[in-house]
Amino acid sequence: MKVNSNSQSLLNITVPDECVNIYNDLKLHKKYKYILYKFSDDKTHFIIDKAVETIASDENDGTNYKKSYEKFYAELTIKKVPYFAVYDFDYEKLGEGCRKKIVFISWIPENADNKNKFISAASRQVLKTKLDVSFQIDGTDAKEIAFETVLDKVRRLKY
Repeated sequence: MKVNSNSQSLLNITVPDECVNIYNDLKLHKKYKYILYKFSDDKTHFIIDKAVETIASDENDGTNYKKSYEKFYAELTIKKVPYFAVYDFDYEKLGEGCRKKIVFISWIPENADNKNKFISAASRQVLKTKLDVSFQIDGTDAKEIAFETVLDKVRRLKY
């Protein structure tokens, strides 16, 4: 089977190059703090809903780690339809100082309709793979993607 430059799922949902390019700006150039992705209206491809630029106060301040994430969290958890995000997560690991981890977050709220839940569950891996993000957190309830939950999970990672 021949596949074009866009990744596809079994549902033929593609990841356009622009989704990857903006992610590379986050990953390589630290231009963005987070990016929100969603499905196009016709559910044939992912689109960028929002990209929030990194500001100097987000970087290595320690006091802003949680504040920055809480703004993102509030924005994501009000969504009633599935969304996907990459977040440049800052945290401190005891005895090892400040760290960063790019986190892929799949937000499929419990109250989303079943069709959207199915499409999201079947397609999220395509986006994650195309972006080449290794760490994923899935949330159907706000507690599953809360700052303390994410912090606990990234602190347990072995580098």
